[in-house]
Amino acid sequence: AYGTLTVRSLLDTREHCLNEFNFPDPYSKVKQKENSIALKCFQSVIESLDSLGWEERQFALVKGLLAGNVFDWGAKAVSE
Repeated sequence: AYGTLTVRSLLDTREHCLNEFNFPDPYSKVKQKENSIALKCFQSVIESLDSLGWEERQFALVKGLLAGNVFDWGAKAVSE
């Protein structure tokens, strides 16, 4: 009835239920801590990307986006 069952659909359903019933995000403090650490690294990452050639930069950006998505989905192997 709702399409294919995937990790993404489960995460979306969880998020929907938390919002619908006004539950606070149980990972809010962890997210705030991770965001604070990421912001401290942001400038050096941008400078590092700027120093790469065009093709290397595109590869690094795609690799970072894919790794970030897998990490965000909670893949333990990626986080380790």
